[in-house]
Amino acid sequence: MASFRSLSPDDVDAILRAFGAPAYRSHRAIAVGTINTNLRVETADGPRFLRVNEGKSEEDVAREAAIVVHAAGRGVPTPAPARAPDGRPYVRFSDAFVSLFPWLPGRTLARAEVDPAHARQVGAALARLHLAGAGLPDQRAGRYEPAEIDRRLAVVTAAAATHPELQPAVAVLAPELAALHRERHADLPLGLIHGDLFIDNVLFDPTTADLIALLDFEQASWGRFAYDLAVTLLAFAFGQDDFRPEMVRALIDGYAGVRSPTASERAALGPELRFAACRFAVTRITDVHLRRGEGAPPGKNYTRYLDRLAQTKRHLVAADRVLEL
Repeated sequence: MASFRSLSPDDVDAILRAFGAPAYRSHRAIAVGTINTNLRVETADGPRFLRVNEGKSEEDVAREAAIVVHAAGRGVPTPAPARAPDGRPYVRFSDAFVSLFPWLPGRTLARAEVDPAHARQVGAALARLHLAGAGLPDQRAGRYEPAEIDRRLAVVTAAAATHPELQPAVAVLAPELAALHRERHADLPLGLIHGDLFIDNVLFDPTTADLIALLDFEQASWGRFAYDLAVTLLAFAFGQDDFRPEMVRALIDGYAGVRSPTASERAALGPELRFAACRFAVTRITDVHLRRGEGAPPGKNYTRYLDRLAQTKRHLVAADRVLEL
């Protein structure tokens, strides 16, 4: 659970007043995410979602808000942040910047609950996001480009001297990332990507099972559509120990029904899946495994992404069409 600080009723009341929001009634911390402090706040006219953006600069918060506003304005199902009286989509509180969103009544699903109908909706929503990026003035790349993953891999490699459990991971990741520098395709379409579309970043209606919203655009950036699709497939279509073919097909069909992948993207999905698996294995080592002594949250085991990498490569070598775009 992300709860880096405790806010008093007076604190939350002051934040609501800074936004010009309805009067404070109560609040409670909620167990979502691993980076920010998140609260459900009851106000005089209903609940709100309040997020303290821990450790982020004002530019970081403003950039994410601008992306969300742009996407929401073009039909992507995601809640736009509230604006303060000065027009900014955040306010300053103590040493952090705070965002306020409408409360949506949906819920995130457990992995065992996700079925092909859910996956198809996620694929379609991701494609709508990719199309919505047209006209976005901010075309900066994300923070997890290959150079950053290489830098982090060097950290992992050094750490393996005192963390011998990491040596097998380094033995897999180092040659794989070196090969991907050569094998990833250079001519892929670029645009607005989510970058982190995991199961817990999608809300569904608990009654109808309809997709309500995509959440958490902290890693949104300008990047490869094929990479974003690969991240989402690894998150939604991988079961206990392998890909679920029916989930892969449903998600891809949902995506292609809104945006047709190019021939270059179809050829590039394999390397993008491999890179995405390496990226999340590396960052889970640096951001979670190596920080457990600093109070890092449980879960996010890096070996799950080494498993995804191994199964991706097995299907690609077998040419069994399970991962065909």
